[in-house]
Amino acid sequence: EMQMSSLKKLNIENASNFLERSQLSACATLTHLTKHCANARGLCLNEKVLNNILFLAEILEHPLHTRCLEMLCNFTRFPSNNAKLASMPRVIEILTAGGKSKLAEDRLWSIRTIQNLCSDASSKVGLATGSLLSLLSACAMRKDYEEQLAAVGALMNLATEPGSIVPLTNTKTVVATLVHLAHSPNTPAPVRKIACDSLATIGLWLQT
Repeated sequence: EMQMSSLKKLNIENASNFLERSQLSACATLTHLTKHCANARGLCLNEKVLNNILFLAEILEHPLHTRCLEMLCNFTRFPSNNAKLASMPRVIEILTAGGKSKLAEDRLWSIRTIQNLCSDASSKVGLATGSLLSLLSACAMRKDYEEQLAAVGALMNLATEPGSIVPLTNTKTVVATLVHLAHSPNTPAPVRKIACDSLATIGLWLQT
């Protein structure tokens, strides 16, 4: 009986290890496939694939969590996916959580994804919420250059939509952040330029 119990325990451990390795291999394959725009549309339309990616992306402590955020970002590189993803509250919740992560890589994939979603004309007004704008402002003030660039890029994308101007100006941190980035000597030149362009665009809409 003890021998059977030991064998059962060993089989369970082996099955668990096999499952973990299978998940890792599947995730690596999907990550590779989503990097190619020719595959991104079909994979994003596959509900089972998308739901499994979102499921793991929601589990912050899961070892494959970051790769799933990367796959979401890869999906948004194909413009036709953005309207669908931007309309899914679950996606926005995942990206908001990722943007607040202590892990720099999680934040970067999340903010880049938001930047791409904000490029979709039909989604800009819906994405211009106080919580998302506050998140972008916070990320734009971080020291990581790529994260800064993605955050101000997202704000610039939203600023080109007149329907987004009211939430942009009503969210106190947005204009203050853009002004700071535009005037700070420590701001990288590309980030400063986008911040200035965003302020100019907002000002132009307010004059019309």
